[in-house]
Amino acid sequence: MAFLDTVNSITRKTIVPGLVDQVFKSGPTMAYIKRNCLAKYAGGPSWQENFLYDMMNVSAYQPGDTFDLSQHQIFTGGTVTPRYYNVPVPALIEKVKLELAGPEAVFNYIDTLMQTAALTMSAKLATDIFRHGQTNVTGVTTDRSKYINGLDEALCEGVTAGPFGDYFTSYLTLTRNDANIGSALNSPKLAATGFVAGNVAGPISYPILEQAYNSVVYGTESPDLLITTNKGMSLIKLAFHAQQRYEGTTADFGFQGIKFNGATIFQDRYAPGSDVVSASEAAKLGRGTSGSAEISAETLYFLNTKYIRFYLSTDPLFGFGFTGFLPAQDNSLVVGHYKFAGNMTVQAPRLGRVLWGIS
Repeated sequence: MAFLDTVNSITRKTIVPGLVDQVFKSGPTMAYIKRNCLAKYAGGPSWQENFLYDMMNVSAYQPGDTFDLSQHQIFTGGTVTPRYYNVPVPALIEKVKLELAGPEAVFNYIDTLMQTAALTMSAKLATDIFRHGQTNVTGVTTDRSKYINGLDEALCEGVTAGPFGDYFTSYLTLTRNDANIGSALNSPKLAATGFVAGNVAGPISYPILEQAYNSVVYGTESPDLLITTNKGMSLIKLAFHAQQRYEGTTADFGFQGIKFNGATIFQDRYAPGSDVVSASEAAKLGRGTSGSAEISAETLYFLNTKYIRFYLSTDPLFGFGFTGFLPAQDNSLVVGHYKFAGNMTVQAPRLGRVLWGIS
């Protein structure tokens, strides 16, 4: 027998679809990825993310020369598995049936619960896109195999510990130091590459920004999105403020929007940085420890979003859907579940990078 049939019908068919876009709006990075990088996960235990990593034989020749006809592997693929997220939505039957018995009151109450569930899911995903989704293997201190495969593991060259102190010798089941594959799977971090090291360990400056940007420019490919923290945005503004010019009698100090070499710079409160996190963020979002900073300084991500894919289940339930309310066993609660299934991949890690230690 259906329970709270009218409430379930309205919640599942009206409230939840109206909230899908809201899931991504509490973090600008998620909003951007949703608009530009959304991909379909149609089902199955895994899927493959393919990429080209080598060239075919090429040579100059004169008539009569022989050609090298040997074949070698030029492309491969990494296995991606779905990751699952759930937000329980509890409601008291007394409020639904009695205290908020008016139709508008009931649906306002339910609508508030569903919006809170959507924003909670959004905050968790907006946090996890900057983290990793690997088990605690070599170089990895924390088992996060239940979480999406975020930027921390994608933007790595397999040797240098990144913002959270981890490094990742593999990505999407592929070993980074395998012959020929490394150059395609590795993000530039080391000063030995001829560019600025990943750990800035001090203030940001124009030369650092310029070198970091150009370290991930390949041919016509270049970053289109830069992500930093709120404090990081202030530090970038300070680096450029002396170059700002004013017209008129009233000077408007500061910048509202910034582009660097054509790439948009966003400030995202979910990006890892030195802001102290609350008890709720620490416990529920996994952002460090309550009353302390997530990491000691600010981060800045250079992303080519053409090669980022955020997979979302095509199933109505697992694509930010709602199960409907069901009664609990031993009390007067009714509980529903708001769900996500999917993952995130970076097809070309060498086209992106992260700077950290910005202070």
